[in-house]
Amino acid sequence: MMKKIFVTIFVALFTMGVSMAQDLGQATELFNNAGMTLQEGNETAALDLFQKAMDMALQLGDEGTAIVTECKTVIPQLMLKLGKDMIREGNIDDAIVKIKKAAEKAAEYENEGVLLEANDLIGQLKINKLMGVANDLLTAREFAEAVEAYKEVIAVDPNNANAYFRMGQAANAADNTDVAEEAFIKAKELDESIAENVDRQLSTVYLKKAVASQRAKDLKGALENAQKSIEFSDNANAQKIAGLSALGLKQNAVAADALKAYLAMSPDARDRVQIVYQLGTALIAAGQTGEACGYFKEIAQDPKWGEAARYQITVLKCN
Repeated sequence: MMKKIFVTIFVALFTMGVSMAQDLGQATELFNNAGMTLQEGNETAALDLFQKAMDMALQLGDEGTAIVTECKTVIPQLMLKLGKDMIREGNIDDAIVKIKKAAEKAAEYENEGVLLEANDLIGQLKINKLMGVANDLLTAREFAEAVEAYKEVIAVDPNNANAYFRMGQAANAADNTDVAEEAFIKAKELDESIAENVDRQLSTVYLKKAVASQRAKDLKGALENAQKSIEFSDNANAQKIAGLSALGLKQNAVAADALKAYLAMSPDARDRVQIVYQLGTALIAAGQTGEACGYFKEIAQDPKWGEAARYQITVLKCN
């Protein structure tokens, strides 16, 4: 971070008057004491000594240039390090203040390296602070507020995939499925490594949309959203909605495939017998009467659906 400057000072002492030489000697002593203080680990005291050495050297004109140059290198670096120490201690607010001062000093002293690092750190600290607030809201199940908080993160860091992903979670939990859908898709665009997790989340978003469409008696919307849910992550609930919606839309082959998938994924479902009957009717409409017979026979003795199943068996003349 620094170096002693005895040789430069030694030469200078022979080219100036006694009074100025004494002042330069004092400035040099301050500088070297600052260095020793820094080595002892007392960074705050060292920073104060470096500043005093520089202030004194500035009064000496050209003769103090060596000390001034060294101090302009050391002071911003040391201020930045103190800010980093505050980060490690968890004192983020004070760290931001200290690092901002380091950036200002680096700009004043034309220390480009420290200036860039300080500005990067300030930006990241702001993002982390905003992200912490948003995460706390999500944990507290204040979902609508969390969505807005994640938007603040994204405004500062538009390529933050994690913020988009968590915003999607919050929006989905708040039943704001359109916002959730957009957020998850953006998260996936920004970070392919989370694609599998995003797909699972998108599956739940489209399942919610399918349920909402089903309740609104929008069979077309229910089928489309259920199929999207299945596309991102196959699941029994979406297969069931897809099957029943397709059946209502007279897309019987689609209905049969989806209801078969539902039964395979939920062999012990409470509504299994009803779904088996509906699957049989879909197969009849799709022209697959032989297969339909098998399903009707399966439930022929059921107390509730058995009579209707036996009727179908008779009509179809099942063997």
